[in-house]
Amino acid sequence: MNNKAFFFYLSFALMVSLFLAVGSQVQAQQLGLNEHFDDPDLTGWEYSAGVVVEDGLLILEPNQYALVYGPWAEGAYLARMLWDGPGAVVIHYLTNDTGSYLLRLEAGAVLFLRDQKGELTELASAPIPDLQGTWLDLVLLVTGGNFSVALNGDPVLETEAASSLTPGGVLLRSEGDTVVKVDYLMIEAGGPGAGEEVMPAADATAESPPGENLQAGERTNPAELQWQRLGGPPGGLGYDIRYQFDDPAIWYSTDDGGGVHISRDNGYTWEQQNTGIQAASGPAGDGIPVFTLSVDPLNPETIWIGTTSGQIYRSDDGGSTWTEKDQGIIRQPEVLIKFRGLTIDPLSSDIVYVMGELIGTPTEPGQIVTGGVVYKTIDGGENWDLIWGGTIPSSLTRYLWVNPSDTDILYVSTGIFDAAAVGDQDPATSADPFGGLGILKSTDGGKTWKILGKENGLASLTVGSLFMHPEDPDVLLAATGRLIPEYAGQVIQENNHNDAGIYRTNDGGETWSKVLDPKGESLLEIFTAVEICPSDPDIAYAAGGGVYRSEDAGLTWDRVTIGYQGWGPPGIGAGIPIDLQCDPRNPDRLFANNYQGGNFFSEDGGITWINASTGYSGAQMIGVAVDPFDPARVFATGRSGAWISLDGGDTWDGIHNPGDVASLGVECGSVGVDPGQPDHVIFTCLSGFFALDPDTQLWSRYPDPQGIHPGTSEIEFAPSDPDVVYITSASHNTMIHGEGYEDGWGILSSRDGGQTWQAITGELFLDQILTDVAVDPTNANVLYVAAEKGLYKSEDGGLSWEAPSHELKDLPVRTVGIDPNNPDQVLVGVQLQGLFLSQDGGVSFKQVTSGLEPNGSHRDIVFDPTIPDTVYTADILSGVYRSIDGGLTWEKLNQGLTNRAVTSLSLSADGKHLYAATSGGGVFRLDLFGQPPVGSAEAQEAGQPGGVVGESGEPDPMEDPPGLLKKAGSSLPYLGGLAVLVLVGILIASRRSRSR
Repeated sequence: MNNKAFFFYLSFALMVSLFLAVGSQVQAQQLGLNEHFDDPDLTGWEYSAGVVVEDGLLILEPNQYALVYGPWAEGAYLARMLWDGPGAVVIHYLTNDTGSYLLRLEAGAVLFLRDQKGELTELASAPIPDLQGTWLDLVLLVTGGNFSVALNGDPVLETEAASSLTPGGVLLRSEGDTVVKVDYLMIEAGGPGAGEEVMPAADATAESPPGENLQAGERTNPAELQWQRLGGPPGGLGYDIRYQFDDPAIWYSTDDGGGVHISRDNGYTWEQQNTGIQAASGPAGDGIPVFTLSVDPLNPETIWIGTTSGQIYRSDDGGSTWTEKDQGIIRQPEVLIKFRGLTIDPLSSDIVYVMGELIGTPTEPGQIVTGGVVYKTIDGGENWDLIWGGTIPSSLTRYLWVNPSDTDILYVSTGIFDAAAVGDQDPATSADPFGGLGILKSTDGGKTWKILGKENGLASLTVGSLFMHPEDPDVLLAATGRLIPEYAGQVIQENNHNDAGIYRTNDGGETWSKVLDPKGESLLEIFTAVEICPSDPDIAYAAGGGVYRSEDAGLTWDRVTIGYQGWGPPGIGAGIPIDLQCDPRNPDRLFANNYQGGNFFSEDGGITWINASTGYSGAQMIGVAVDPFDPARVFATGRSGAWISLDGGDTWDGIHNPGDVASLGVECGSVGVDPGQPDHVIFTCLSGFFALDPDTQLWSRYPDPQGIHPGTSEIEFAPSDPDVVYITSASHNTMIHGEGYEDGWGILSSRDGGQTWQAITGELFLDQILTDVAVDPTNANVLYVAAEKGLYKSEDGGLSWEAPSHELKDLPVRTVGIDPNNPDQVLVGVQLQGLFLSQDGGVSFKQVTSGLEPNGSHRDIVFDPTIPDTVYTADILSGVYRSIDGGLTWEKLNQGLTNRAVTSLSLSADGKHLYAATSGGGVFRLDLFGQPPVGSAEAQEAGQPGGVVGESGEPDPMEDPPGLLKKAGSSLPYLGGLAVLVLVGILIASRRSRSR
């Protein structure tokens, strides 16, 4: 026995003695086995033909077994053994006629399983070093259904397996082409009584030993793997929300990337319904870009949608299937058409209007110049005619209202809060630099039009939303206001010109008056949606930076939401409310679909909000990270903010404090989880760096590192020293830049777990975009950085850098990964050129292509720590691949991956669950062993995450109660009266130990 193992056993025995002192006892007779294999006949054992005893060693040739009967249950099991060759050694404990517990040691992993009458269940697993061909000391401690395993003095696995244990014997088995040698087997355990033997299962033979072959390749057969679309986190570019007129329990929502979603339970949960829609978007070309949806009021089974790639579809079965209906839509060279609105004539299902936006070549950096169109069909979509617009510049169109008393009278809104409309006027001098044209009106069914604008009292011409009174069609409400994200380096709010607000007309648009002016309420407030409730037209709602309610059909208004963020569910940074819809049965029940923020509803007239996004997501995600201590606990970041799931991604909670101006908000770039300390997590968002404190369980703001952009960073904890953290930064807005990156801001390092940072941007890449960082698993000072002109390496923590190898010189490297079992093996992804492999620590590289799509743009590389030579990569253009030979050859893993624009991967520490973040589809999960992840009991009971801590260090009083997932620390089971027996076993083993 080596000294390390001896001191581990001694320390453990002393700890058990302490438990004994406080009354922990094993309520069973102590029975033992002290087998050193001195008897060549193996008296008392049953064994197969390929088992012999030579020189005091029990030797099992491949696929053989040796069984000793016994009545052992709780206690200590100790063995010294060696296995050599591909395969595994399996130790069956508590073996009886009902089954057994199995401890399986293979290359890189230890697994704990239960065989119950032939049904095998995996209970726990953990990565271990490759121990083939070396002697190892194994200790298994069993008490009260708890199992703990140590190898060579190091605890490696702990699990709770059963509430009660049935005593049994021990069976040793060699699996695969493996030879197993055993030096000794010692047992000190309780049982039912001396002399009572519990017989093993009758089929314990060499041909069919207990258990089954669980070799890694068979566990992960790609033909049997199926990605699970998790329908979250919330987010994307939501647009319309509608209900079914005959059955208001059925709701529809749209998303530019997620397509059409249908709820059949009053809007609580959603399912995608995109069958037949061929329109595509996103980097991988499999997003479903639907903005607008309208339900036929005369035939509610007929539904129309318009896509942002210029198609129109109709469903005649309530949205189950879709047929393209866009004959006559004019396609212009180098002009994209986005349909933003659909309206069905209230008196004829054959008459339908579609409104849209034309996007042409920008005339100025940062400026998108648009035009608008209105099309009309009179034959149910068989043919369409252009009845307004079609030129650039002009103004995009969205809402069209038909006067039900005279269907030749039409109103059309123009402009929207974030798209330029009418040219390139100087924002510094123009009163309305980029607004729409106001409202278009026709009195002849769209043959001619006039503009209702400033001369009619409509001071703000950007009309993002328009609504007609359901009982008086001459009364309309218009929501106005514009936020220019960027123009000539400036941020422009239209309300700086005191024009944004809610406008009302009671004479068919001839005169307008402002009825809601946000001036003094919020300098950032503009209005993007307005609604009048069909069941009570006196109730109206308006939304932008907050939510307002009127009880006199829009004449007067009260703000009903409070706080800086203004509105949205607790824990979620709400996006832009792009569309509102009152429940026709209850005017206090209000839905809002949002840019970047998911689908929410209120049941109290807009005062408080509930996340109603389960199953609905078109989220553009940037990062994903699974907790190394809990495979069901996963974090994700993206344009809709920062999120956490406690159930493997089935449901999501936002990590955000709505009462704090320093909250995370939206636009989060990356997430890093400390591999060495539970509950230490770092997020980067546009509003700053945030970390979960493992002691207080609260989120706090880190000082913003200088010289780096916080919203779009990559975070890497050093595996060998998690106090060392590295961050690179590059803007990877996959919605706009599917294959590339906008810009970057360098690299930083921290030596205190992220509390303070130092810039380590080397001169070799001062002018380059840095997109990824990987740290040597054995040395925290050895790291690689993916850069615009190659892969750079540092061996001194970033103080100095080596130039790229000549194979990667001047190539845009996007991602890098290091094999945890072999640090000399390095994989990198090059934009539009695929993968390159180094087997000499980055000195030289060769391109690998077998099984990969050509010209791939790989965004992430993840090695499996539990199975050597297994590695996964994400290509934003074609999905996920796996290699089982260290990266030389690849196979696709895309079954069920409905969005293949994968931006980030994360593999659970046990190697069983792979998570993928996508641009336009939220997060997906692949269960490599066929079973969903199970989190710790404490994690499942923990509830909501804590709030952001302000400058004072106190949690915000508006936040939900803190207490995010306090994780149970590592603890060993109580063995009580076994302490003395374990010590005796140690002394015996130390006397019998021989050098091998």
